[in-house]
Amino acid sequence: MFPWNFFGANRKNQDFFDKLDEDSFQEMLEKWMKQAFPSFLDANTNKQSETTSHKSLNETVFETHDYIYIRIPISEDEIIDKIKIYYSLNKCMITGVFDNEQPYTIILPSTVKKKGATAIYRDHVLEIKIPKYSDWQFSEIDVDTENQD
Repeated sequence: MFPWNFFGANRKNQDFFDKLDEDSFQEMLEKWMKQAFPSFLDANTNKQSETTSHKSLNETVFETHDYIYIRIPISEDEIIDKIKIYYSLNKCMITGVFDNEQPYTIILPSTVKKKGATAIYRDHVLEIKIPKYSDWQFSEIDVDTENQD
């Protein structure tokens, strides 16, 4: 699978890479990667195709010292009655915008508090305001220096 003998064990093959042009080296490298990581490469290909077909809300996410704001332009007023907004520690999920049952997920740039979020719809813009959580709680881990046999 890997050409271990090219790296010093077999001197007669030492100039093997010198004879390769860029295209053939790229083909050989891709072949080796597919042999070493077949499921990983297939998963990345599927993820890329899913993200390109994913619908977007054209949201704008920004943060201040105390809050994270999400602004979503909405052209149809009827959609507001269907929208449900949920959020967790690091993401915001919105349902009811698209026909499918999957929630639209927005990754937040910072961790947020459990309570205190508000949403306002005004001038065809839905604005979600979520308070940031800035109190990091750290725990110390003691290192055991006991001799082990």
